[in-house]
Amino acid sequence: MADTTEHKHWNQFRTGDRAAFLSLYESYYQALYAFGCRVSGERELVKDAIHELFCELWDRRFHLPEVTQIKSYLFTYLKRKLVKEQSLSLDSLQVTTHQLSERSYEEMLMDQQTDEGNRLRMQQLLTKLTPGQREMIRLRYYEQLSYESIAEQLQVQPRTVYNQISEALKTLRKHVQVLTSLLLFFLIR
Repeated sequence: MADTTEHKHWNQFRTGDRAAFLSLYESYYQALYAFGCRVSGERELVKDAIHELFCELWDRRFHLPEVTQIKSYLFTYLKRKLVKEQSLSLDSLQVTTHQLSERSYEEMLMDQQTDEGNRLRMQQLLTKLTPGQREMIRLRYYEQLSYESIAEQLQVQPRTVYNQISEALKTLRKHVQVLTSLLLFFLIR
């Protein structure tokens, strides 16, 4: 879709034009879905978030700003929705600060053992990666190096670092999902 056509449809949509709204939806859905899957990895969550995004846009159409970078606007909107959804699901599993302050010594010891168990599980998960992927993950997430610094240190192209870390994270995500599924299975029984 040409840049001027994008803006034309955006502005028409902001005035309530359903055809322009549908055109935006059709033009951006696939790109949003691909982007959302890179952010979240949970396909159904991504589909739901995109649907909600467009519903919210339609509801707020008369109050939306004029946007010059429509794709960036939509990507940012989707990313924020996905991050918010994921943090809400994490928040629902966490204990409130008030509850933490009233915890007994035994409960804190159990938490420490759980943390140790999580550390050991993470070490086991890392064994699923190639040695190169493990090194790149270590440099990126433990040493906090940029992709370019890692590429320079390992004498590879930055694109290689991006690709290897991406593959490593997919592998870790897959194994975490399997563990989570097993845990839920045994909890439900």
